[in-house]
Amino acid sequence: LALFWWKRKTFLALPKANWWPALGLVLAALLLHVGGYLVQQSRISVIAFFVGLYGLTGMVWGRGWLLASFFPYFLFVFCLPLAAVGEAVTFPLRMLVTRIVVVVSRILGVDVIRDGSQIFNSAHTFAYDVAPACSGIRSLTAMAAVTTIYAFISFQTGWKRLVVMLAAIPLAVLGNVVRITAVVVTAEAFGQNAGAWVEQKLGIVTFIAALGGMFLLGHWLREPKPVAANLPEQKAA
Repeated sequence: LALFWWKRKTFLALPKANWWPALGLVLAALLLHVGGYLVQQSRISVIAFFVGLYGLTGMVWGRGWLLASFFPYFLFVFCLPLAAVGEAVTFPLRMLVTRIVVVVSRILGVDVIRDGSQIFNSAHTFAYDVAPACSGIRSLTAMAAVTTIYAFISFQTGWKRLVVMLAAIPLAVLGNVVRITAVVVTAEAFGQNAGAWVEQKLGIVTFIAALGGMFLLGHWLREPKPVAANLPEQKAA
């Protein structure tokens, strides 16, 4: 809605007319919904709803509207939580985050041991398990939405947009590595309870680190601002 409001002048200036080929999108959405009902997958019906809504606006306001509004409608894909994909995604992310945290902790001088997704020190004064919720799948959903919006409003070059969007994966991993490393270092210095407090109360660290990485990437990829040409005024004959 914010993007529609931001570009409202563009949308209002579009020529609008009924465009019946968009009926194909509506019919496809209806078939998709029926398929979701038959296999009892509500996520498919959610997709069908947004596709159908998109098609209806095209039928009423035309092809130009469909092209101009594609990006805002595309963001509805983030209404489908990535956590729904289950262990196939969360388990590899858990292992990756755990391995990186162990390496970083050892570089910082904390002697930690990894056993699967569990991290503990050699003295066994603290132990943590990188649970599925800590794998990065939740922050990945959020970061994918944020990087997609940032890419489209900040860049015009297609490959730069794609790079920023794909950066959501390493940025989500980075954020979780920073948070869990902070938990491990705090637990080593002040005990298990202090580490648990950081884990439960400072989850915002995940997004601060990820957003910082995104803006650094955006600064590196920044596009030059167009320079207005100073043309000499022509004198009337």
